[in-house]
Amino acid sequence: MASFYDRLYTLCGYEPEELEKQRPRIEQTLKRLGLGPEDTKAAEDFVRRNHDVDLLGVRKILGIWLKGLTDLVLAKDEGKKVFYFGFPSIGGIGMAVAESSEDVYSGCPDVVLCHTLGQIFNKLNPILEAGEQNGLPAGHSLCTLQAVRVGALAKGIIPIPDMVSLSSYFCDMGSKTDELLCERYGYPSVAVDGSMDSKWGEFPDYDPMRIKYLGAQINRLFDEVEKHMGVKVDAEKFKQGLFRNADYMKAMGQLSQAMNADPLPISMAAVGGLARFLGTADTRWARVEGRKAVEILIQEIQKRVEKGYGVVPKGAPRVLVGFPSFSDPGLIHMMEDAGLAVVAMTLMAPLRVKSWESDQPTLGEQRAEIEMRVGFYHSNYAIAKRWSEVCQDTKVDGFVWNYLFNCRPIASTSHLLKKVVEDETGIPVLSLEVDIYDSRYYSPSSLRTRVETFADILRARKAAKS
Repeated sequence: MASFYDRLYTLCGYEPEELEKQRPRIEQTLKRLGLGPEDTKAAEDFVRRNHDVDLLGVRKILGIWLKGLTDLVLAKDEGKKVFYFGFPSIGGIGMAVAESSEDVYSGCPDVVLCHTLGQIFNKLNPILEAGEQNGLPAGHSLCTLQAVRVGALAKGIIPIPDMVSLSSYFCDMGSKTDELLCERYGYPSVAVDGSMDSKWGEFPDYDPMRIKYLGAQINRLFDEVEKHMGVKVDAEKFKQGLFRNADYMKAMGQLSQAMNADPLPISMAAVGGLARFLGTADTRWARVEGRKAVEILIQEIQKRVEKGYGVVPKGAPRVLVGFPSFSDPGLIHMMEDAGLAVVAMTLMAPLRVKSWESDQPTLGEQRAEIEMRVGFYHSNYAIAKRWSEVCQDTKVDGFVWNYLFNCRPIASTSHLLKKVVEDETGIPVLSLEVDIYDSRYYSPSSLRTRVETFADILRARKAAKS
């Protein structure tokens, strides 16, 4: 018999037999979240307005997020040990823990909730408000992604973890927030420490001691996982985790290449806003179904390209964006409505990183070496340099650097990055203050005027060149 949520879950890619099999879990999840018939009907309307559900690949990706939400909410009920990691985190660590035991739920709850309660149910605000009421008050430039986790734990919609790992090498607030939560809920936490200090202009070089230190921190984390959760992360499991993540990101690279068509065949709200962070937040369904969903989407995009279909007019100014919104697809749609073709995103575009054989002796040091070479955990200069290279390699007309005002490592590059990129490339940069997790104060409508003005500038430059 049909239930009130059938239309929404079918819209989000669930097959009939899959829906029947998962009914008990879905109903338990919706009950825990406090979502009823009116909420799922509103969610269906929201998804149709904001996501390209004409494409099966998009519907499947939405469904993967919903499956990840169910796994998260029911992890303890289903007898799983629960391991949370933060965002951003050292790539592959959560995947390695997940690969090491079928009895562990390993994920980033904050990002899962943003993409589901935000981008599907449009019900993230009550979670944010609960976070503000339980330790992270509004008006203090505190990270709203952390507020999502605080609020979700306070409302009892996600389980208290058995162990948590957060960074203090990039996001110092993650580890400080976790001190509050550890005191409140009593679970063990390991902060992976490090330092992003370096001489200006040093990148791509780095002090070898940075690898030793960060590598030791990662190795310590693995030891603590074994101590507190009884899960041993060995070299083979770590490689499996990295391989699965790399396999998914390879498909994402192919999807990124499809964005080079003119006119732009699909919104970055689907590509960057939904698909990109599956492998970052959900360590089960991204590796089980993620690549297949992305491959379906690539085939559908190719058909659109053959037909000349575009979400913006042909010849529209091509722009790079720093980040999509994790919770509000309207941010990218607003840029497209202004006449900008958002063709690339900095965390998805190929980087100028040459392959190498690591001679580092431990798993942690091998991973730390990757992070130093990639650069995003190296220094502010490395971040600016990488963004400059991406602008050149993607041949964009402009760059919307939508930096997070309440993220200290990102906010510190706000206008510095604009200067570096413009000086090195000659490409105009719009430095735009946003909050990609919470659009209550930085809504698409409040940012529209600046984006429309920037779009006019880029169109004038293109006209002058032609």
